[in-house]
Amino acid sequence: MKGTSARQQQREQTRARLVEAALRVFALHGYDHATVEEISLAAGHSKGAYYFHFDSKEEILLELLSRWIEEQTRRLRTFESTETPVAVALLETLGSLLRYDDRDAHWRSLLPEFWAQAHRNQHVRSLFQKAYARWLELLKDLFEKAEREGLLSLAVAPDVAASLVLAAHDGFTVHWRLRPATDAEPTLPQTLGALMSVLTLPPLEQRPTTIRPSARRTAKPKR
Repeated sequence: MKGTSARQQQREQTRARLVEAALRVFALHGYDHATVEEISLAAGHSKGAYYFHFDSKEEILLELLSRWIEEQTRRLRTFESTETPVAVALLETLGSLLRYDDRDAHWRSLLPEFWAQAHRNQHVRSLFQKAYARWLELLKDLFEKAEREGLLSLAVAPDVAASLVLAAHDGFTVHWRLRPATDAEPTLPQTLGALMSVLTLPPLEQRPTTIRPSARRTAKPKR
């Protein structure tokens, strides 16, 4: 039994090293240019060890995508804890979604590779579609709950706000890849503040007074 347990543990460690190596290799060289041999060497194993755990290069990409989706889903379910006030949960959830400084830096470089493969690979696209549908529902529920409790007034419908949050996440990732290295990256509070200013209406007393369109149409011109 001990021998079986030790072998199983070794196999799990080998698989984990291969996945971590694939993350680095795909992020640095791109999925299309990476090879199984490069991944194996980066993990410190042979190609034989690789093919013991994975049938193809695509399979390890799907493993990485599944792990990223699982992590993103966990971050988006922060608000489901009954002990967390909604106001705190809203900011924690959005901040957790947008934050990458507490993760392996290679993940943010790998995201464009995921997106590129989603256009070409039905398996990748299917995983993405299911994940984004779930994330949209989680965010919509969070915004609806915040509105019901009077914590904010949305400038758009909750499902639109959810879509804008995910679009902001993807857009920030592209911006991070393209901006000059010398540019200062916005802080998380700055990013959240800008995002919430787009999604929510200001307090009623701070809104400008305007004439309703119907009133403008019926108003008599001055003589």
